[in-house]
Amino acid sequence: MEPVKPLDPIEPFNPPRIIETERLWLRPFVESDAEQLYYALLGDPEVMEWLPRRTLESVDEAILYIRECDAGWKNKTMFTWVFEDKQTGHLCSMLELRPALPRIELGVASAQRLAWRRRRASLEAFRKVLNWTIAQPNVYRVYACCAPHGKSAPTMEKLGFKYEGRLVNWEPRPNRGLVADDALLYALTRTPPAAAETIAAPAAVAAPVPAAGEPHETSTQEEGRDVLPA
Repeated sequence: MEPVKPLDPIEPFNPPRIIETERLWLRPFVESDAEQLYYALLGDPEVMEWLPRRTLESVDEAILYIRECDAGWKNKTMFTWVFEDKQTGHLCSMLELRPALPRIELGVASAQRLAWRRRRASLEAFRKVLNWTIAQPNVYRVYACCAPHGKSAPTMEKLGFKYEGRLVNWEPRPNRGLVADDALLYALTRTPPAAAETIAAPAAVAAPVPAAGEPHETSTQEEGRDVLPA
């Protein structure tokens, strides 16, 4: 039987920068978003309470975070979108994807302040991005780690993720004063294609026969395995 041909190189994950839904624009952050990012998202203690990164303390820190997101787009290690309400211009949610194909880690956050909150529209946008992502070549798993006491786990279930288990002492909760805390693992998966051919087993190699009178160790072949003498 012929051996399986090697797989083609994995294509890099390359998502669109701009995504539109009926009520929202999804786009990368720009530095002019810093004030809203700080006020409505990463600087709001209610949003950040159970997340594994500390709450931002200033608009300047929000600018640094936006630059970090921009670098992620450039080097293709982290893709972050902010959700902008078409009518008000408010930033209501954000989504982050970290690819390590065939898997991608997901992170989400949504505004809790009443004027910025767009739960139904954000859920619709999350679903659109995830449906596109899991359908991409070489993407077979999208997963998220959620705080047991946070608000993300119910959202994952609404998005069709399956609960896979509890990760003990998985990540910190700096805004709760915890250096390590459990996380709930959720995943969205699809089945990869089966290999077209079966890998042929390597042929057994016969041991060399020593010349007469030479000291040597002996071995025998048993079901394809080397068995050393007792």
